[in-house]
Amino acid sequence: MSDKIREYDEQIAKLQIERNLRLESDLRSNDPDAIFKAQNYLQESRSKKKDIRSFLFDPFEAYSATGGYKQQRKRVSFDILKKVADTPIISQVITTRIAQVQNFLRFTQNEQEEGYTIRKKKSLFDDGKKKELTDEEKKKIEYIVNFLDNGGVKSKWDITDDLHNFTAKILKDSLSYDQIAAECERNYRFELIGYNAIDASTIRLLETIDPRFTEQAKQKYNEMFGYLPRYGQVYQSNIMRNFKTNEEIVFYPWELMYDQRNRSTALEKNGYGTSEIEILLDIITWALWGMQYNGNFFKQGSNPKGFVNIKSNDVNMDILNDFRQTWRQMLAGVNNSHKIPIFSGIDLEWVDLQMNNRDMEFQQWMEFLMVMIFSTFTIDPSELGYSFKEQAQIFGQDGQKERLKHSKHKGLKPLLLFLEKNYTKSIVSELDREYEFIFTGIDREDEEVVVDITKKKLDAGMMPLEAAFEKEMGRKLDPKKDTILNSVYLQSQQMKMYGGEEQNQMVDEMTSEEETGVQNPFDKFENGVTPDMRKSINSNPITRECLKYVDSQLNS
Repeated sequence: MSDKIREYDEQIAKLQIERNLRLESDLRSNDPDAIFKAQNYLQESRSKKKDIRSFLFDPFEAYSATGGYKQQRKRVSFDILKKVADTPIISQVITTRIAQVQNFLRFTQNEQEEGYTIRKKKSLFDDGKKKELTDEEKKKIEYIVNFLDNGGVKSKWDITDDLHNFTAKILKDSLSYDQIAAECERNYRFELIGYNAIDASTIRLLETIDPRFTEQAKQKYNEMFGYLPRYGQVYQSNIMRNFKTNEEIVFYPWELMYDQRNRSTALEKNGYGTSEIEILLDIITWALWGMQYNGNFFKQGSNPKGFVNIKSNDVNMDILNDFRQTWRQMLAGVNNSHKIPIFSGIDLEWVDLQMNNRDMEFQQWMEFLMVMIFSTFTIDPSELGYSFKEQAQIFGQDGQKERLKHSKHKGLKPLLLFLEKNYTKSIVSELDREYEFIFTGIDREDEEVVVDITKKKLDAGMMPLEAAFEKEMGRKLDPKKDTILNSVYLQSQQMKMYGGEEQNQMVDEMTSEEETGVQNPFDKFENGVTPDMRKSINSNPITRECLKYVDSQLNS
């Protein structure tokens, strides 16, 4: 009975695969009727799905008051975030992270080298063995790599971004607004032919993503493949229109690469993410005030070190006016900052107005603000050239190497995985769904740990060398072809040569022959000479006489 049920399950799985292949074939065909029927089928199947009952967005927001898109619920607008991202400290952080990511935008076949590769998607139960690529697979990978590097199937004179520029643009948007956006260009058969980065601050979520407003949205937009447009480009609070067709610029899910890193279930967020700049808004403001304070201190010189108190009650007003005029002339501007005039004939007293920065703990305050900024962006200050007195204790790391490793795993690696996911979903899988985009060389330190553990197992006798070789190379060890430069392995091979199993077997065979009565080959010799040799000697008179002389001397 169980075999029959298993057979039914296999048939159902095969039918589902056949259904998906046929549906995809119809959608990509040149027959308008087949495309129309496939779209209707998807729309009908999607309409049968039950909508979720819980609220995902602001429950008090009305469709008529939104302008057709979800209003951003941020502490500040996208425009303010853009300006803050261009301030010196934040700009350095973003620029550094972009440069680090761009070091990985080079194709490589070595998974331990920094770069990226295109490979076939692995099963969850993949055995991990490396398989040789066929010529067809190599051509497919080469096509995907060229597509990525050139921004699509385009002429070299087209206005487009290569992979380096594209990644830099969307990363800056992600670190500024926690949004990335790129338009995916397609031909009339819906095949991907290119991608272009667009200003993520202009992208809004349409009301079509809210189940409460689905029916109203259907009256405004057309469904394709069972989906409504999901994103719109907004400028000055209005959805922009195409300058040729005058239609609203909206995007279906397959037309836009859109994602956020810091998502939230909070209803007040209204579906938008929260960038690091928004979290650090107060900290950044205080840091900028500190920088402005110091800048004005040296630029204007209007904050004097103290003032002069004239003790005499009967001061001549002419002398006092001369004093004031001289004070302004000598203290105005950067070059004359904080000069103190000296007069004779007047009883003067100096009153100190300022405390030094150490007493005010101004330096510690600025360092605290900087560390808070770097911690939120999960980047080590030394990566930007900053060195703080108690930097190791603040970050909980011992030594610069450990801090950099911490920064890489907590800050750089999540960014790479974020890009990896989006490049696979929106570009690589659209070219061929069997392939994926993977960054390599991210966990080289982890690889060193694995190698060290394997070595310890070998030394302790917990793992044979053949198993370790197969794990690393993906194939079994061939002693005739593979050269292993390991002293223990070489010693064991030498022992096999001098007293191995084959030699023991030969000795056993010789012993067995003696026990079974086989004639000893040395029995054929008489006085060291065989019968055939004796016959040959007797036929030669010179040799015969010589042997007689030798025998006579030995017997005497």
